[in-house]
Amino acid sequence: MKDLPADIDADAVITIGRYLDDHGRSAPVSLGIAIPEVRALVSTRLSNKAIEELLVQMAATRGMAVLLDNHG
Repeated sequence: MKDLPADIDADAVITIGRYLDDHGRSAPVSLGIAIPEVRALVSTRLSNKAIEELLVQMAATRGMAVLLDNHG
């Protein structure tokens, strides 16, 4: 994974990693579901856009499909 900017919340990165590790590989990761679930798991000042970018980058690193259904 590429180096993260200094303003990225390490707890959010760890939480997203765990979320993706627990997600099954047979179905794509739905951003419309994942973003609210990540927000429920960790308190962060990151915007939804920043969480979305982390989810997409980290899912790509794992070779996971992503469903771009976030309408926010």
